[in-house]
Amino acid sequence: MREIRRRGTTLVVGLLALGALASQAHAIRFGQNDAVELRGRFYSQLTLATEQSQLYTQPPIDPGNMKQWRNFYNPELEVDFRKLTGWRGFFDQVSGRLAIWGFYDALYDVGPERYRQNLAKTKQPGVESALYSEGYSYEQALDNTGRRRDGREYYGRRTRVNEAYLNLAKGPAFLRIGRQAISWGEADTIGLLDANNPFDILLTPGVQMDLDEARIPLWTLRTTYALFSNWGPLSSAFVDAYWVPGWLDTNTGYVPIPSVSPYSQPPIQPPAIQVFDKRPRYETGNSRRGVKLQTVVNTDYNASLWFYRTFQLVPVPVMAGISEGGKYITTVLNHGLTNVIGGSLSFYSPKLDSIVRSELELFNDEPAFLAYKAIGAVVEDGFPEGVRGTYDTVNVLRGELGFDKNFFVPMLNPSASFLAIFDIVFTANLDENSERDYRSPLIKPSAVERQVRGGTIAGQVTPKWCDDQDIDVPPEQRQCDFVNQQPFDAFLQTTIRSDFAGGIFQPGLTAIATLQGALMFAPSLLYRYSDSLLFDVKYINTHTFGSINSGYTQGVGLLRDGDQIWFRATYQLN
Repeated sequence: MREIRRRGTTLVVGLLALGALASQAHAIRFGQNDAVELRGRFYSQLTLATEQSQLYTQPPIDPGNMKQWRNFYNPELEVDFRKLTGWRGFFDQVSGRLAIWGFYDALYDVGPERYRQNLAKTKQPGVESALYSEGYSYEQALDNTGRRRDGREYYGRRTRVNEAYLNLAKGPAFLRIGRQAISWGEADTIGLLDANNPFDILLTPGVQMDLDEARIPLWTLRTTYALFSNWGPLSSAFVDAYWVPGWLDTNTGYVPIPSVSPYSQPPIQPPAIQVFDKRPRYETGNSRRGVKLQTVVNTDYNASLWFYRTFQLVPVPVMAGISEGGKYITTVLNHGLTNVIGGSLSFYSPKLDSIVRSELELFNDEPAFLAYKAIGAVVEDGFPEGVRGTYDTVNVLRGELGFDKNFFVPMLNPSASFLAIFDIVFTANLDENSERDYRSPLIKPSAVERQVRGGTIAGQVTPKWCDDQDIDVPPEQRQCDFVNQQPFDAFLQTTIRSDFAGGIFQPGLTAIATLQGALMFAPSLLYRYSDSLLFDVKYINTHTFGSINSGYTQGVGLLRDGDQIWFRATYQLN
């Protein structure tokens, strides 16, 4: 703890020194005609647990434990090549951008010892822990030739070229070539509809990590063409299209590793287990692509229609069998392409005095998980050689209805308005019926607790009635280790915030409630020392109601024993 206090003191002193210069910390411009601009965002965030973890969380977390000391850096360089060179050629715009993204988490150096111990276990798989590996085929999984996934590489430190692209524009045509992010769907807190690019899901995007920080850019060719300015009731119409060549980029994000982080999902796997992430091969058939048409109708209604092809966010596990030499019982995680057809409409409603946002998307051929078909059948048959589990594809309808409203409460804030953002987000599996009961790849807490107490390994109780509700068995025997997915599910999220003291203080509150019985509150307070130096504190508190398995679904339900508070200092070179 003395080491933590010493480093914390050093951090505070350094930030105070930066504060003395913060009022002067504008973007740095240089080169001919100030054509080159350097900006950046840097923060240090200390996160502490405020709750005792439940039995199924391994390793256990105590109140006051460090959960994270994330030091994030994101320098950005932008160049206007026409200004820089004085060239006045064919293009109206020739510019570029380079941005680096990275972090170092000091948890594994100065945090609780158990995380360093668990991290070391992953480096000697088969001895004290499961093997977490990745590759491109079932053969690699069963031959034990996949690349081992390093927990520190995932959770402890990472650096990447986040953006690197060239912009070219001529008249109504615009072209962007290089590593960039595409975002066509709504993504206010938890981005279920924003699926063009993969997300870093090791932390919950929009809750435990800023949404833009979680989005992973891809090597993309993107073009936009302005169709017309006015055409009857339509105005400002353009078409937007992109292509991510599969022979160049098939990034699908990161799959969590159990037990190595306070944010790892349970269960902790025994030594005889291998979890293999089967990455999409580099080939043209694995290309992402999309096209969108956007226009304004009657000057008030902003409408969009789109189609794109992408990889689903959460991979689907299937049992692959026993690896060579009988070494590991191997589960393979599969990433599949899905087609997304969607549209949105937003407008200002005088009656509601609010901006209304609506969106509807059909995810066609999305990979889906049936527990017995994917896992249980192979286990029940005794792992026959050459036989592995399979997964289905389904049609899933997702949508959102949102309202953004400004209002005044003079008694609370006489000088500025409050902004309230309300969203209802829903998901409907159009292919589920009584004979196909689809589930989440999440394992129930009750199954993990059973394993912790010395019972059957979590994830192995997957009989036929997991998939088929029509099979007649007594209710007390109808057990299945995987979390059930409802045919229709939804959550409500709201955020309210306002500026006080001329924008120096910005308190806010975000709340999310799910139909499955999870409720999260996240109050926050931002102190703006200057435009360049910000301090904020955020508390995340989550509850679930009912039995041990109630509310435990994708999203905030996974955070129910992970209450935390963070303290962040941010320096912006802007």
